Amino acid sequence: MSILLLLLAPALFALFWLIKFQICLARVRYLVDSYGIDRKKLRKLSCKEIRTLRSSIDELRRKNDAFALEALVRPYRA
Repeated sequence: MSILLLLLAPALFALFWLIKFQICLARVRYLVDSYGIDRKKLRKLSCKEIRTLRSSIDELRRKNDAFALEALVRPYRA
């Protein structure tokens, strides 16, 4: 049983990181498509920073604060 666990552990670990990477790419795709943000500028950010950027954008959209939203997105636009 432990041999089976040793064989499957790397595969499960790789699957976890693959799913995490795909979620990060989906966030980048959403920001590029919705707000016209440049991919090259987002490449410099980590997945954690992209997640905080998207949550900040969503929060400003809920508050209907267009000026703050524009100020937040402007440095990342193409």
